[in-house]
Amino acid sequence: MDPRAYLSAYLERRYLAAHPDLTPAARALVHDDIAARPEKYASEPHAQALLAYMQTHERLCARMATMDDLPDDEFERKRAQLFGEARIAFAHIAERDRLCADAQLCAILLAEVPLDSALADLLKLEETLRSHLTVNVVGFDLEAPHYWEPASLRELGLDAAQRTASEPEVVGWLHTVEALSSLCLASARYRAALSYARMVHAAAGYPNHAEGTMLLALARLEDEEGFFSFVHELEASPLAPGDLAVDDSPWYLLARAILLYKLDKRRAAQRALHDFAARCDGGAFFLLNPTYLDPYLPVRPAPVTSWDLTHQAVWDADGIIADTPDFAAWAEGVDGIFDSSESFAAHNGF
Repeated sequence: MDPRAYLSAYLERRYLAAHPDLTPAARALVHDDIAARPEKYASEPHAQALLAYMQTHERLCARMATMDDLPDDEFERKRAQLFGEARIAFAHIAERDRLCADAQLCAILLAEVPLDSALADLLKLEETLRSHLTVNVVGFDLEAPHYWEPASLRELGLDAAQRTASEPEVVGWLHTVEALSSLCLASARYRAALSYARMVHAAAGYPNHAEGTMLLALARLEDEEGFFSFVHELEASPLAPGDLAVDDSPWYLLARAILLYKLDKRRAAQRALHDFAARCDGGAFFLLNPTYLDPYLPVRPAPVTSWDLTHQAVWDADGIIADTPDFAAWAEGVDGIFDSSESFAAHNGF
């Protein structure tokens, strides 16, 4: 979740609680002013730590965006320097405020340590955050719908989505759980990835594609019944703002092709692969041409181009594809897939 979005929601909720007599017009002005100038309203230490995290994160993303056209050697050198500087900055923020969860999370993700060590650090952070939320955040309940007790929401006059979006510690915990699900998927811990992704999927007011992790994990586990049962669950669920219909999801379309291939249902797998290539911009290209994707810091960034989500889905599935013998070679040999890849590359300058 964009730190500017949840910082603004947090500051707005606190400001309105301290000024309950504002008119609707005044509330609208406050909403716009906080979004434009959050530093004006970040007066207490925790808000200032969140502001420092947001500014550091935005600088990191902006500098990464300027490096795409660098030669490989220079790119690697400058990226390593940038990540080192950012890790130190995030660690300093976390030292000042241990409740700035995302600063702790990004410092872990940027550390140059083996994947298992990163997972161990993430597990410790997740446990610490979950304990804090359970004890100190009023209304937070792991067993409640979307993690919020209905009575506490009624008392505040908020719904679960609004409460989540305005509670940075909850967003940081969800980011941590989502990072765990991604790293578990990448390290072939498919059942753990499924479990963590399911926790993220249960939240409201927190934009994510945890359903994509779940679909890929179920495909890799060859759980056909579980896969299509979850698809039906998604189809029956109302779409939140920004959500994709299942039939438009590159994670679903790619995972379905992988699942059917692994089940040796080759004709159905070919049809599924054609659907993926036809419905997802760049689907064939990214599948046949593994392409670098900026690390999730801390989770999947919002899409900018029409093919960003497709790229993310294939990136998420990279380990599964590598672990599925001959899938990539088979896909390249399916009629029309190679031509689709070449056409996308030529049209978009890849």
